[in-house]
Amino acid sequence: MNTNKKLSVRSIFVITLCLLMLVVTACSNGGSEGSNEKDADGNYTDNLTISVANLTEIKNGNLDNDFHKFWTDKFNVTWDYNYIDWDSWGEKLRLWINSGDLPDVSVWNYVHGDALNNIDQGLFYKFPDDWKERWPNVAAAYNLTGLGDKLEELTGGTYLLPRPIYYENKPADPLTNQIGVIALRKDWAEAVGFELKDAYTTTELNEYAALVKEKDPGKVGNKLVPLSYNAADAMTNIIMPNSVHAITDSPFFKGEDGQFHWGPAEPETLTGLKLMQKAYKDGLLNPEFYTWKNNEGQNNFKVTGTAAVTSLGGLASYRQGLDSDIRKNLGVDSDEMVHTAIVLGDDGKYRNLEQANFWSALIFNPEISDEKFERIMDLIDYSATKEGQLLINMGFEGTDWKYDENNELVSLLPEGTVLEDKYPARFEGLYLLGDDFSVVNPAIKKDYRDRAVKLFEEKAKLGTEGQSLATYDWDVNLYDSKAKSQASFDYQNEYANLILKSGDLEANWKGWVNSKMSLVQPYLDELNENF
Repeated sequence: MNTNKKLSVRSIFVITLCLLMLVVTACSNGGSEGSNEKDADGNYTDNLTISVANLTEIKNGNLDNDFHKFWTDKFNVTWDYNYIDWDSWGEKLRLWINSGDLPDVSVWNYVHGDALNNIDQGLFYKFPDDWKERWPNVAAAYNLTGLGDKLEELTGGTYLLPRPIYYENKPADPLTNQIGVIALRKDWAEAVGFELKDAYTTTELNEYAALVKEKDPGKVGNKLVPLSYNAADAMTNIIMPNSVHAITDSPFFKGEDGQFHWGPAEPETLTGLKLMQKAYKDGLLNPEFYTWKNNEGQNNFKVTGTAAVTSLGGLASYRQGLDSDIRKNLGVDSDEMVHTAIVLGDDGKYRNLEQANFWSALIFNPEISDEKFERIMDLIDYSATKEGQLLINMGFEGTDWKYDENNELVSLLPEGTVLEDKYPARFEGLYLLGDDFSVVNPAIKKDYRDRAVKLFEEKAKLGTEGQSLATYDWDVNLYDSKAKSQASFDYQNEYANLILKSGDLEANWKGWVNSKMSLVQPYLDELNENF
């Protein structure tokens, strides 16, 4: 009996040892995931199927073009692509995160409180300590976001990659939000004797709109829309220039008294509301402006040609898009009819928000294999190089672009077309945002790029001189709580309702402020206690 028992134990030991050897062998060969080994030519030997979630819509599910093929061949990956709709972006990612169903890598609309909770619960992948040395191009861009360093202070590691807006082509310092740029009809301004300038006060723009309404230089009759703003545009271009903390992005701020205040309750906001109401009562805003969605305000300018002023935004790509739409819809050269400018408050000061240099973030499944994580990081590290950025934003050298005799970039795309027309759904530019390259992209007319940079520089200069930029306070802007959520309002519609309401505007505004204070005061108290 003793002999049989000893044989049994020995057999179990041998079997266990063999099984362990098999596991070790499988792991050393990369298991079912594959490895990141490369052949003599530097090509990855094993194909990896990588799931990715992004906002880029794949038309008809088609990834079969030369651009996508370059990336899948170079990095030997097969994409399992998951499209996220804008409207369900936040909710879908929240469900995936909490259920443990995140794709390998996803673009996430960053929410600071959620980020800290998810990191604390182990719902995001923790990067290896040496990741910045292994992927230096990603690290260089990451370091410019500010948020990366702040999160490392708070969490002791790296758990996500904030996506930089600007990398090598930051247009001005300090960097301002790109909102607050308008387009007006240059030809109509000349016809009514209105001076073209780089910056106008809100009242000056209203005066121009009134002149156009009176003289109708475009002969469009009752279709004329002097100020073609929707509710968000009106808030951005009438109220914000006079009261920078009146808008959604920065309604709470620390005053000179060291206490926190609610911007919508400040007298400057009433100034903006009065200007907005006057524009409405004078017939400068469309009677139904507050019902317009998305591009309805701009369409009067670029589709029907019936608007004198519209909200545009400060990126050169926006101006290029406006040019394309005007040529297509109105059959004219937009340079003959469009002038861009920034908007000042009635006191002549320029107000805007200092822009944090990030938007959204890349997050990884906490259970992602080392092999997949490393392959993705290899890909985005290449995408952040000069070669990668040229490919993402301009296509292939010799086919889509070239260098001229002065070593300047020249687009070879047919006039009026963009890279997206040729290679749709280019989601592989997962990390750096396109704003950065738009500053130098020759596919965008140089005049538009130069003008965009000039206006960014003018914003920085005027905002600094007047000490009127709302500075970005990391502690306050990243602070999150239940009280903060309860003190969040849809300001553009709140303001539209106020200027439409019958009775005295100032009395209505004061009543509105008082009605909100039961929700606002607890958050102000929290801010004063914590900061």
